[in-house]
Order: sequence, then C-alpha cells, then structure tokens
Amino acid sequence: MIPALPTPSQWLPVFLLLAVLMVAGNLYILTALFPRSGKRPTLATAILLLGILLMSMALWFSGIYAVISPGQASTVSVFIALNSMMAVVGLWAISLLFRAGTKFLPSHGLLWPLGFALLMVGNELLMGLTFVLAQVGPATYSAEGWPGLATLVGDAGTSAWFFWAMLVTMAFLVTWLPIRPRERWVLYGFSASAAVGPWVVPDPEVGAIGMAVVMTGTFVLLVREVWRSAAPAPRYLWVGLGVALGFLAMVAGEALSFLVRSTVWSTFPFGLASFVVMTVEWFLLARWGLAGAVSTAGDETPIPGRAEAPAPASTPP
Repeated sequence: MIPALPTPSQWLPVFLLLAVLMVAGNLYILTALFPRSGKRPTLATAILLLGILLMSMALWFSGIYAVISPGQASTVSVFIALNSMMAVVGLWAISLLFRAGTKFLPSHGLLWPLGFALLMVGNELLMGLTFVLAQVGPATYSAEGWPGLATLVGDAGTSAWFFWAMLVTMAFLVTWLPIRPRERWVLYGFSASAAVGPWVVPDPEVGAIGMAVVMTGTFVLLVREVWRSAAPAPRYLWVGLGVALGFLAMVAGEALSFLVRSTVWSTFPFGLASFVVMTVEWFLLARWGLAGAVSTAGDETPIPGRAEAPAPASTPP
C-alpha cells in the first residue's frame, strides 16, 4: 500500500500541475454539459466534450506505458495520444453534417449519463494509476504477478490523487447543478468522505474516525431536515437513501480491506468500492442534471441562482 499523502519527490510538482490541469478541464466540461440556463446540451457538444474525455484517457494510458517502458516507443505513443484530438474534432465536424448541432441530448435515458460517469471516474483512476506507478515503480507490482495488478488498481483507487480530484469535481458538480439547499448539503456531506479516503487503508484508525465523523455529520443533517418537515419531499428521501447506501458500500469495502490487510489484496476492496460508488453517484447526478431537477412535482422550494429556460422546440421528448 502507499502512504495517505503523496511522497515528496522531484516529480511531485509535475504531478500536481497535471492534476490541476485535468481537474480544471473536468470543471469546464461540467459547465458545458450542464449549463445554468437549464437548456440541455446539443448532441454535437456532447460528442466533442466526451471525445475530449476519451482523448484524456488515451493520454493517461500512454503515460502508464511511458512509466512501464520508458523509451522512444513510449514517447511516440504520448504524441500519438495528443494527436488523437484531431480525430475528436473530425468526429465533431462530421456530426455537424448530420445536424447534431440542432439535436439535444434526451432528458431521460441511461446511455449518455453512464458513458459520462465512466469517462469522468475512469480518467481520475487512470491519473492515480499513472502517478502511483511512477511513485512506487513498476517492478514492485510486477514482482507480485497478476495479484500485483489488483494491488496497483487498489493503490490508485485509494490514493489522494483519485480521492481529492473526485472531491473537487464532485463538490463543484453538486454546487453547479440546480439542487435545493437541503439536498445539496447532504450531497456535500457524502462528497466529504473523499477527503478522508486516502487514510482508510494505510492508517485504518484515522480513516475509520474520519469516516465516522463525516457520516455522523451527514446523517445529522438528513435526520434534522426530516424531523423539521411534516412531509419531506420524496426526492429528498431518495437522496438520503442513496447517500446511506453509498456510505454502506464504502464501509463494506473498508471492512474487507481491513480483513485482508496483511495480503497483497489489502487496498483492492476499498478501492473497488470507492470506484463503483463514485461512478454511480456521477451517473445519478448526470441523469438528474439532464432531466432538470427543478421540475419535480411536490417540491416547489425555489432554487437560488436558477434561471428557468423553456425547452427548445426541437428538443426530443
């Protein structure tokens, strides 16, 4: 396993710069896919932005290759991955010929939100894989054989690179989407679990205490709102149930990692649980953002900063 905090090295400033650039790019993509006006993005915009996320994944794969096998071939692979942006732009241009600029993403559906969630979380995990592999060295993992791959994935999924990048982007998305304050604060509480995530495996006591504090604070907010409301909105109850299930999954992963802490699999259960939980949360929030959170019946509390915009006439049902 790796330490909770990145180890100081000559490459640490480079890793920090790359992480900041990727997070900044993700924040821009969020603002473009979920505009505050309430209008859904066009199909052409979605193709371009999700293509950029695919290109980013290709860059991380080429970075992993460069760490495992440094040399001329890996250098060429990095430049090929950079040039894949031309393919993304080309695909976007072709989509315009088929009038994708006048078509809008469906307000309901599974495919687009799921693809978006997998690309966002997958990029964060690949960044963690690249930096952890560069920090520890490929020889450490290859010496373990195939279980070493599980160790690497677990180390990446429990690293500060993964958790803290997720924390920033998730907190931004929760702030950006038109979510009512009482739901937003519960989601903030759930996102805060990423702040203590890097300590869960290397320092179980600190991780357990941190998770307990975060979960307790979140459930206090949830119960207080339910207690104060004579008839809580169904959506708020669903948000609370989803947060509770997410915490339960992470605690289960934490417990399994503790049980196998003396084996090469020590980081894998919690890393896998974190990846799955984050992906599901991204999927649900993306679906919520496309559907428009203000139109839910039975809860008419105004949302600060939200400007209602009529759906375009060409918007598919």
